[in-house]
Amino acid sequence: MLPGRNNFNKIRRLGKKHYVYSAKTYHNPFFRRQTTRLINPGGWPGKKKLIITSLITSGLIIVWLVFFSNLFKIYDIKVSGVDDNLAKEVAALARGIAGNGLLNKNNLLLFDKDELVKSLNEKYYLDSLTVKRKLFHTLAINLHEKRQVAVWLEAGKYYYLDDVGKIINQVDPLNINRQSLPLIENLTSLNLKERQTNISQAALDYVIELFGEFKEQKHGLEIEKFIIDNNVNTVKMAVLGGPKIFFNITAAISQQAAELDLVIKEKLKDNFKTREYIDLRFGNNIYIK
Repeated sequence: MLPGRNNFNKIRRLGKKHYVYSAKTYHNPFFRRQTTRLINPGGWPGKKKLIITSLITSGLIIVWLVFFSNLFKIYDIKVSGVDDNLAKEVAALARGIAGNGLLNKNNLLLFDKDELVKSLNEKYYLDSLTVKRKLFHTLAINLHEKRQVAVWLEAGKYYYLDDVGKIINQVDPLNINRQSLPLIENLTSLNLKERQTNISQAALDYVIELFGEFKEQKHGLEIEKFIIDNNVNTVKMAVLGGPKIFFNITAAISQQAAELDLVIKEKLKDNFKTREYIDLRFGNNIYIK
């Protein structure tokens, strides 16, 4: 007995696999598709390795140039704006800072400008200060002190004085030009305090004017120094090899100078230098000892 058509088809489906082909592509959502990478035969990417090697080498070269070579070593320190003696002091101070510390500060790029500026302002009374690096080996320092109007003598030390009675800096007495600046000795009971002297502005201005009146032996007198003491409104002018002359700073210099000339000419004559003092502070009443 032959099987029926339906049974025959059933037997075909059960007895033989049936394949269906399609152009569609199917993806399994539980697995990622692996991308193919081209690996450099050397193992590590060649370009990255080259770049990193170049950066490290460049860094080492820069460190050597900055810290260990002489490319930026300070060979020359130029100081301008002050006299030669002060310029030498400033240059020596800068070299001292350059040679100090763990790092090699004698290097233009590493030099501590702030430390130098602080040191100079502590030591000197400056009107202006600039510090510049000039490639490759020069440190340029330009500074200007306050204008010197007098020399202040206190406790055996000499200082330059500015026009408001402040100390500019200490000075070697051998470097003082007595012909250009008046010397003022402090014999009061008050001493320097934070660069400020105890001379009043009126007394300082009077000394400067008095110095201008008598300098270059205009009245035949050579000035040794001026003295400020505890006497009120008084400036004393010490004549070299002669007496001290007392001036009243509230009276005109021209009047007191004229009275002094008259006293020397008519009364003292050749005995002028033997006197201890001449007191001009009380107008027509002149006291001589």
